Amino acid sequence: MTGIEERLRDALAARAETVRDDGRPRHLPAPRERSSGARWWAPLAVAAAILIVVAATVVVTRTVTSPAPAVRPTPDTSVAPVEQMWPGAVHEIPTKGPGGAGFMPDVFVSDRVVVGRGYPENRPLEIWSYDLDKRTFATIARLRKKDVGNHPLVFGDGHLAWAAFSGRMKEVWTVPVTGGVPRRIASDRATVTRDNMTLGISRLAIADGLVVWSPDEGGVYRAPLKGGKATLIDGTKGYSLVEWPWAGSPRNDSMVGDLSRRPVEHLKNLLTGERRDVVPPAGRTSWTDCGVTWCFNGEEAWRRDGAGLRKLPGYTHGELSMDRFVRLLQAVPGGQKWVTLYDLATGRAGLLYQIQTGLKRTPILALRDGIAWFQKGRSTQVVINLAAIGR
Repeated sequence: MTGIEERLRDALAARAETVRDDGRPRHLPAPRERSSGARWWAPLAVAAAILIVVAATVVVTRTVTSPAPAVRPTPDTSVAPVEQMWPGAVHEIPTKGPGGAGFMPDVFVSDRVVVGRGYPENRPLEIWSYDLDKRTFATIARLRKKDVGNHPLVFGDGHLAWAAFSGRMKEVWTVPVTGGVPRRIASDRATVTRDNMTLGISRLAIADGLVVWSPDEGGVYRAPLKGGKATLIDGTKGYSLVEWPWAGSPRNDSMVGDLSRRPVEHLKNLLTGERRDVVPPAGRTSWTDCGVTWCFNGEEAWRRDGAGLRKLPGYTHGELSMDRFVRLLQAVPGGQKWVTLYDLATGRAGLLYQIQTGLKRTPILALRDGIAWFQKGRSTQVVINLAAIGR
């Protein structure tokens, strides 16, 4: 690039920063490969400032507030917005449901219906479905306690399940997705740490007629979906649910266990007994997270067997969703920083939003099993059906 071209680029970038984004989508050029350049360590600090909502969290009561609207991408980038990269998987839905209560999406129960929790008083008091075609809400269940529902809902076998606290007890609840009265299927006393933190349930799934989960302390438990006694699955002490039927050890949780251990180094199939251990590429001795197929260390990713090492086009600090999706902080020309959704299976990325310099609050970005979402404006949020993204 010549000096004139560089000055022209900088001038255009400076001018672009003064243009107010009206939120309407723009037609961008098709994505193209770009060199990763020098290592970029600064996003780690920015990452700590982003409010991330993930499935594998300790269940705590929190106040729901309206996040700052997301700033949509401008044409000055080579990464297409998510709605252009994966148009069949990206949808805009309201941020508020019946009566003006906030709506937090949790899970797609079909390609056209998303289910989540309603917050009429900053507490989850109802479970709603939203039909993408009819653009309407419907009530699935009313929750009986205000301290129920901070953990995301999961779906399977025609039912929804979630974890909850009741006093010092941690509980698992279910309800048919067609509607009904929630039923508690498991309850156990919660552990309180020396820091006075109450441990809850970190992972939850429905499969094969069972509800399966892992408490923060470890182990994988199961209970029949139709009701029955909850039991610890044999051989799962020291393991935590990763993706049914796989359990991993040690778990990826900074609050429990020895932080020097490499997360999810060992896998066990709880149905067949098959075991898989990580074989890192030459020279790599640690990683941020590992799923059934992929591992990453912040700047690189590789398959669990050590093959397929690749440089990421940004920095990630978080966990995998559906064993293939991660969020990236990505630097682009002009000093801008973008948050993108990156698919490890295909190497494709979709642009979510820009991090504005001096912004006091960044948009909430939720990356969970099967779904990602963020707020686009005061009345609109973007939901991404990760299961609808092909390989």
